[in-house]
Amino acid sequence: MTESRRHFLKLSAGGLFLGGTWALVRSAHGESDPPSHVAAVRYLGNQFQDNPVRVTGQDGATSIVLPSGDALWLFGDTIEGPFESIRGLALEGRLSNTAAIVATQDVSGGIKRFRFLTQPDGKRPRQVVPFAADENPAVQRVWPIHGVCVGEQIYVFYHRISLIPGVDVFEDFRLDGMGIARAKIGEWQFERLQSPDGTREFWKGDQPTFGVFIEQRDGYVYVWGSLMTGMFLARTRPDTIANLASYEYLVAAPTTSNPEVEPRWSKSFEPTASLFDSVPNEMSASFNRHLGRYTAIHSHLRENKIVLRTAPRIVGPWSEAEIVFRPERIKDSDLIYAAKEHPELARDNGRVIYVTFVNSTTYVPQMIELTLK
Repeated sequence: MTESRRHFLKLSAGGLFLGGTWALVRSAHGESDPPSHVAAVRYLGNQFQDNPVRVTGQDGATSIVLPSGDALWLFGDTIEGPFESIRGLALEGRLSNTAAIVATQDVSGGIKRFRFLTQPDGKRPRQVVPFAADENPAVQRVWPIHGVCVGEQIYVFYHRISLIPGVDVFEDFRLDGMGIARAKIGEWQFERLQSPDGTREFWKGDQPTFGVFIEQRDGYVYVWGSLMTGMFLARTRPDTIANLASYEYLVAAPTTSNPEVEPRWSKSFEPTASLFDSVPNEMSASFNRHLGRYTAIHSHLRENKIVLRTAPRIVGPWSEAEIVFRPERIKDSDLIYAAKEHPELARDNGRVIYVTFVNSTTYVPQMIELTLK
């Protein structure tokens, strides 16, 4: 059987902080365990629904900080107008991806100031990472996942997948590989780059999904990728993102059980340094100044959990997962996925952070606010 990134994934939510102490609390929207790093959780509701271009459903919801301080948010398959369910919905004729510019703002009441990138008439959103002439939108889909700005250019990493006839995309699909697209900031006309073998997939379907989260730090661009729910790390220099030969892969790293291991990088990928696991592809990992540690956020397999991990360095050792929120299921078929932090939205030096996730039943990005201890 073909392996799937969403195969491991599977409203409102709202953990509460009671009387200065944590307890396992249940509300009409979700529940929270007593994690050691989190003081409070607050549910902020559905996001991006109040828009003039009739976008009603989308997933992904990753954000790339722009030089202006605003952010480019990227979304996967996008629904316009009323729909009953994304499950089993024919995707032919639907936009495979869209994007929005989110202004710098205090999001403690949710994201209020944003605009979707639109088609020339301004009436509909537009697909920002295009299909190629040899792709059939009824079979192939292009899902941008994260990226980074370098000078006047923005690089976006994306999944290219193929649907399996008769199979719900939330149950399985074929991952063809990971590609890289490039555009001039402000123009947003993305060109899908060619890999050394002449295809558009820089990493193939049996390799990690490098590009699911990216951090530019200390002269490197660090690129995370998932393989069978394990998280791996690659790096390159900002000016060589489009050069596959420039990438180095972390092949040895410290763990909690063996913290003395020295990190080792190689020009060839080997699956020998999974930094942590149980990640259904999408995640975030960034340095949190309040904690003085790296912080990773992700959904935990198909278990209806959003978890947090920390590490002193990006290479680890990474802690075990701490449950910070359990969104309530609406249906037994719910898939809770795409959980990630948006570091640019943090307040109070990272003491307050913001996390989005998606429930496949509503198919709308939802947001929670985490206040760290």
